[in-house]
Amino acid sequence: MSEAPPARAVATAGHVDHGKSSLVRALTGQDPDRFAEERRRGLTIDLGFAHTVLPSGREVGFVDVPGHVRFIGNMLAGVGAVDVAVLVVAATDGWMPQSEEHLRILGLVGARHGMVAVTKAGLVDTDTLELALLEVEERLAGTALEGAPVVTCDSRSGEGIADVRTTLDAVLASAPPPRADGRVRLWADRVFAAPGAGTIVTGTLTGGALAAGDVVAVEPAGLTGRVRGVETHRRRRDRGWPGSRVAVNLAGVDHRALRRGHALVTPGAWLLTSTVDVRLTGVDVDALPRRGTVHLHVGSGSHRVRLRVLPHDADLAAPAFARIHLPVPLPLAPGDRMVVRDAGRQVTLGGAEVLDVAPTARAAEAARNLGRSPGERLLASHGWIAAEELERLGGRARPDMEALLTGAGAVRVGTHFVDPDVVDRLLDSARAAVAEHRRAHPHEPGLPLPELATAHGITVEAMRTALARASDLTVAGGVVAPASPRASASETPAGRDLLAALEASPFNPPDPDDIGLAKALAREGVAVEVGGTFFSAGAVDTARSLVRHALRERGSLTVAEARDLFGTTRKYTLPLLARLDAEGVTRRHGDERRAGPAAGT
Repeated sequence: MSEAPPARAVATAGHVDHGKSSLVRALTGQDPDRFAEERRRGLTIDLGFAHTVLPSGREVGFVDVPGHVRFIGNMLAGVGAVDVAVLVVAATDGWMPQSEEHLRILGLVGARHGMVAVTKAGLVDTDTLELALLEVEERLAGTALEGAPVVTCDSRSGEGIADVRTTLDAVLASAPPPRADGRVRLWADRVFAAPGAGTIVTGTLTGGALAAGDVVAVEPAGLTGRVRGVETHRRRRDRGWPGSRVAVNLAGVDHRALRRGHALVTPGAWLLTSTVDVRLTGVDVDALPRRGTVHLHVGSGSHRVRLRVLPHDADLAAPAFARIHLPVPLPLAPGDRMVVRDAGRQVTLGGAEVLDVAPTARAAEAARNLGRSPGERLLASHGWIAAEELERLGGRARPDMEALLTGAGAVRVGTHFVDPDVVDRLLDSARAAVAEHRRAHPHEPGLPLPELATAHGITVEAMRTALARASDLTVAGGVVAPASPRASASETPAGRDLLAALEASPFNPPDPDDIGLAKALAREGVAVEVGGTFFSAGAVDTARSLVRHALRERGSLTVAEARDLFGTTRKYTLPLLARLDAEGVTRRHGDERRAGPAAGT
């Protein structure tokens, strides 16, 4: 018997009184309205929750959002972490203002998968229903749900409900799996105390699995708690999985210290930031409030923030970039989507995508780097990037970040990834300092390495590694001095031995004991350095040939397939592929490599 697919969270969306809650009740047999006032008035005020099992065996948890414009903040709290939605449009009313705003919000938060349910079909004649369907099709054009399946149904009679279930099942089956990089983040949409259990936090889990015994940080509260247990759809689970609704029983944290908009995260895995640079999406810059104070909806929370549109060159194409100052530090990463609203006028101004969570450039100069690729942007913004900070700054798993930076031209200097121009400027400065020291102290062997490193604000190890790239400087006995003329590295006994070792294990090369020697071999063209790893030139030639042949046969190549092709590990496969990307032999397309302009025939 095949295992059921993992549970997924799905949000409803649509205008007030178009039947979102009734549809959820018809699909699940559960009433998502949690408050007596909601049932009495027939109006959803806050988020509601229900769940069911679809024909494939997949569990689905619905986040039912209010449709009234007065409760748009609650609606945003429900869709911030959900990437699949059911847009509900009543056949009796057709397209309405909140149909438009909710659909726009789905696009702004990054929900790219879903379906449309045209409800109350049993209350209209055939012509009216047909007009409603045509209008829906027109309104979806050019939006996040363009091409999404549209199903007619009637929640009271049950007509079409089975079609909604099977269509939603198909949508979830075709949607990409949730991101799972081991960095948990759960934006809390409910916090309460349960008798006999204590603090309960609910939300849609992203980033990684969560299990009993795990320690989590609660931000921006600055608290730490331990997970007592996890439930999904009111059942105790061994662990909660990304993309699903979870209720977390949290020990060590009083529920009164938490609120909607707080996040449970993996301790130390996220950068807490109160200033971010963003790309504005769908924003009319001229419509922004004059003083730049807006409401920013992030995850399940809302914050009053200062937003400054960044000045840019006249020839810089749209979109506009902005710097946002948050009132509290939040666990954010590049790629996070947010919604910008004018609370006073009750209008959605547009969206924002986080590009840089730790801006270093002055606001007047920041825009020139924000339009670059992620790797180039990081290098331009930070210059030196510690390997341990890659995930926090870049928002992706460390191997992916290393490949990203290598592809952008970064070089490895000790435990840092560095823009080669920064290294060149460092070496020019080091040469000048060494020359000045020799002039001032002609009888000393050289400038002490620690003194040189301190003067440039980097570690001794980083300076030593950087100096290995300079053929005219040498490090010996803890001092830096001009290098004497020397023979070709490949003609020395040590050079011949290292080259033989690289050639003996072409795709699992040993780490050279003498980095300077290895770099000398690379400068002579008999070895190749890729992101701090050294291969023989013949190994790169063989890898190029193997990949070209594989691409002709298969059309594309994953990292795992390339790893098997080379008979090596991911550690060496990624830099080899990065080298072939840089040569144009391959071109990255999602998680695959395809033939590039230099792939040949």
